Amino acid sequence: MTKTAVILAAGMGTRLRAVVGLKPKGLLPWEGGTLIERSLGLLAGAGVERAVIAVGFEAGQYRRALERAPLTVEYVLNADYAQTGSMHSLFLCRDAVDGDFLLLESDLLYERRALEALLGAPETDLVLLSGPTGAGDEVFVYGADHTLKAVSKKPLDLPFLGELVGISKVGRTLFGHMCRRYASMTADPKYDYEHCFEDVSPLHPIRTVMVEDLAWAEIDGPEHLERAERVVGPRLRSEA
Repeated sequence: MTKTAVILAAGMGTRLRAVVGLKPKGLLPWEGGTLIERSLGLLAGAGVERAVIAVGFEAGQYRRALERAPLTVEYVLNADYAQTGSMHSLFLCRDAVDGDFLLLESDLLYERRALEALLGAPETDLVLLSGPTGAGDEVFVYGADHTLKAVSKKPLDLPFLGELVGISKVGRTLFGHMCRRYASMTADPKYDYEHCFEDVSPLHPIRTVMVEDLAWAEIDGPEHLERAERVVGPRLRSEA
């Protein structure tokens, strides 16, 4: 059973600045709490006992907001958050995790089935996909036989597997490949973890799991928040 989660929460969230002000995206208010508080509650309910949160922009706000989190929370600081991508934050967490973990983005709104699909599957490495959402700024996954081959925001001439949700299960061996890949790079400080998935997939196949009708949203900007309130929120409330 996977007992640890790593949450990538270092970004500046500039597209949401008009909504949240000088707050990280994970602290976007949602129905009496925040996105990240809701996520931590779902993780705890699924049996996860520990969350490692990679923070950067306004890191102190997370520390203050999560003092009463329902699981153990540890923080890893990405001091170069303005110049680096999500893979740098994940790389900095390498000494804080020593086994399998769930990998999540901080700005996600999702239903509990997302975690159930990953935690209930036997695979050590698994990327969660949904059907097309039409939300804008989507990341698409391509491959064959439920195995990831490419990740892109543009259409590719490869079989389409689904839309990247931003929640994955990562094993020790895969994480080792990812860290070595990132450590060998010098050209792209904005490198993101999903592109690292693609780059290491020839060395270590990464399976995917599809939940076609998953209720979820990544909230990067006001237009995503509007969709979350209009489309995703009602489905989550009916689930509760």
